[in-house]
Amino acid sequence: MTFVQLVRLLVRFAPYLLGSALFLSITVAYFSLQNKKEYKSHTLLNTGLISGYNIESSKGNRIDYAYTNNEIDNLINLATSLETNRELSTRLFAELVFEAKNGKSSLMKDNDGELASLLESVMEAGIQGNSPEQLYQAIQAARDGDKENEIYKLTYSKNPLIGVEQLETMKVFREGSSDMIRMEYTSIDPFLSKRTLELLTEIFISKQKSIKQGQSDTVIEFFEEATQKTLDRLKNAEDELLSFRVKNQIINYYEQTRFIAGNKEELDKKYQEQLQIQAGAQSSLARMENEIADKQTLAKLQNQISKSQDQIAEYNFALTELSLLDGGQEDYQTLVLKDELEQKINSLKAEMLDNTTGVVDHNHTTDGVPTSNILTQWLNSVITYEEATAQIQVIQNRMKEYDRIYDRFAPLGSTLRRLESEIDVAEREYLENLHSYNQARLHKYNMMMSTNLKVIDFPYYPAQPEKSKAAMMVILSFLIGLVLPASGLVAMEILDGSLKTPKNAVEQTGLKLAGILPQFPKNPVKHPVDFDQLSKQALNLFVQELRILAQGREQVRVTLASIQLGEGKSNLIDALKRHLSEYFPQCQNQFEFNEIPSLLHHPFHLEVEEGEIFLLVARADRKWTEADQHALKVFRKFIGKKPILFLNRVRTDIMEEITGEVPRKRSWLRSKVKSLLS
Repeated sequence: MTFVQLVRLLVRFAPYLLGSALFLSITVAYFSLQNKKEYKSHTLLNTGLISGYNIESSKGNRIDYAYTNNEIDNLINLATSLETNRELSTRLFAELVFEAKNGKSSLMKDNDGELASLLESVMEAGIQGNSPEQLYQAIQAARDGDKENEIYKLTYSKNPLIGVEQLETMKVFREGSSDMIRMEYTSIDPFLSKRTLELLTEIFISKQKSIKQGQSDTVIEFFEEATQKTLDRLKNAEDELLSFRVKNQIINYYEQTRFIAGNKEELDKKYQEQLQIQAGAQSSLARMENEIADKQTLAKLQNQISKSQDQIAEYNFALTELSLLDGGQEDYQTLVLKDELEQKINSLKAEMLDNTTGVVDHNHTTDGVPTSNILTQWLNSVITYEEATAQIQVIQNRMKEYDRIYDRFAPLGSTLRRLESEIDVAEREYLENLHSYNQARLHKYNMMMSTNLKVIDFPYYPAQPEKSKAAMMVILSFLIGLVLPASGLVAMEILDGSLKTPKNAVEQTGLKLAGILPQFPKNPVKHPVDFDQLSKQALNLFVQELRILAQGREQVRVTLASIQLGEGKSNLIDALKRHLSEYFPQCQNQFEFNEIPSLLHHPFHLEVEEGEIFLLVARADRKWTEADQHALKVFRKFIGKKPILFLNRVRTDIMEEITGEVPRKRSWLRSKVKSLLS
């Protein structure tokens, strides 16, 4: 479709297009005037997700923008959630009704009717309350009681004061790329816009804190319980270890066993030393007794010192026990006792030495050794032997005691290690849970600090209503009333599959176009187009086409046919005869016009073949079907040639493609526009 064709199409339907546009704009203007003025307020909240300071800010962590965007989306969804709007609706409901019951109203007079409907619904439901909070609880209970009461219907309606659908028009969005959230609300009352945002801010902040605390408290409670359980387990294990140590007299098992092992090793060393001393003394005694020839003297001497010898052995036994028992740490009392024992031993030694004097008559042995020297040596060996024997006896007793200690301490070690291992496991588990518990608490306080919403711009009372959009709506509706129907017309024109234009007719039928005639209106006289002149121009061209096809023959039979009924064959023959008689009298007898019935509805006979020019008449306002094409194919085979096409009832704007400019009355403006488009 060309631009000129588009303009012609729109001009042809201009009255209808203007009518639809005017109707739509008038309708919109009427309903726009019925709407009340609207008042808008806003508030701005700082979330602190990026710019805020928290416990973890000093760690120098990078900002997680994905987390920040997710948190801001969560905040926006929380502010616009149904549950938030339900609570906001109920709180507004309670406050407005409470004021109305007390004879007060912060709303404009224009909205008294809306307020009265709220008060009436509360009265019908029998809701009572001495404070806004009591009214809130009562309204909430009535709303959730059943779905048929008036309170429920008002809450979930488009009520301009408290309806959830009205509150869902609240705009909540992120302020640019910052971490701030802006809330905007428009209503029919300035106080209502301000108070709605105030209540929404309170509810929003409260719900946000509740959600964050609930998330943190659950984790904290879990780790607190786990920490307490592991602490109890640790205390039980420590108490069991304490009881075990008290019962078995263990202060420090490893130090004690090390000390016992060291003492036993030292005792073994002393035992070996005393055995050597005892063996040496015994050998010395045997040698000296052999040197003394007078055995009676020796027996007499042993008899005299036996008593002192027993006492020395007793004192040495006691002295050795003191030395072994004090563990190298001698107190004053022990030192005094040891000194006394040593003095007694020395005294007995001196006494024994004195007793040996005069026992032996000879001054020298058979070897010439002085007898006094031998006796002294013998006495010393006896004393040494007795001392070693006493110490060996004490050491043997101590070794038996150490064996008993070893038998007692050996199984205690494994039990002690098991108890200490249980304490170690319990302690590590306790410390891990305690660390997690502290981290959870730290995370909670960090979260509370980082999500502490602050109001930057408080809601304000709008002094002026919003600019009316009525004029813009009217203009927009007028344009829509023009564009939509015009688009429909263009689409119908493009999708129109009828013969309509000469080009379409030639393409669909496959025939050569010989002539056209316009579609005549019911009252051609009142029409601006001169149809007589237009028909004259069209028939002139058609007659010239017939004369060319006649090729100078004096008599030519023209057979007119049509596929369907009512294609206009008879009217065409009449118009041709009038035109020939008036404008081509010399050709009046040259052409003989014959008409055959509809090819689809009537049979055609052999006399049809006698025609010389075959003309197929078709209406321009109908579609060319497969049946038409098949009938034409049969007709062509019957006559043995291809007929020519005559298109009837063509629109006047399309006639220009064949006949040239359509003769019609035009205004000056239309003539100028046509000259520009031509």
